[in-house]
Amino acid sequence: MNAKEILLLQLSACHDQNTWFVSLLNSLDGLTEEEAQWKPTGSTNSIFEIINHLIYYNQRYLNKVKGIPNPEVVENNDESFNNLEELTWSETTTRITNLMTEWKETVAAADEQTIRKWSTDIAHLANHALYHTGQILYIRKLQESWDPKNGVH
Repeated sequence: MNAKEILLLQLSACHDQNTWFVSLLNSLDGLTEEEAQWKPTGSTNSIFEIINHLIYYNQRYLNKVKGIPNPEVVENNDESFNNLEELTWSETTTRITNLMTEWKETVAAADEQTIRKWSTDIAHLANHALYHTGQILYIRKLQESWDPKNGVH
């Protein structure tokens, strides 16, 4: 298995294919906007905010690997959790889905030299998505909106 195949497997696992853990899309399945906005405490992020954060960084890094300038920069990481694009919950889930799909398509179309150049960023991007997917599952378990038949991790 070459680097591209490994990275594509990793991106699929964090995006839409349950493997040893629950994928991002599965972690959001059936979630209402009200549940997505719920916070266990005032100092934590909601699921909606976590997805906003993933959109912000996944788009920035996709632009970086494609050579597209990133127009806006948040002043600190906390701002990346804001709904910068002013999307509804439905639009937000569609946006993260499309963005993750675009990542997989971009990696699939890249040559081996480009993959070597991007591999560290892609690996970190996938780990970042999985880290936050774990947070999403934890929040869903706290609010009792997670069905264990969808995955136990």
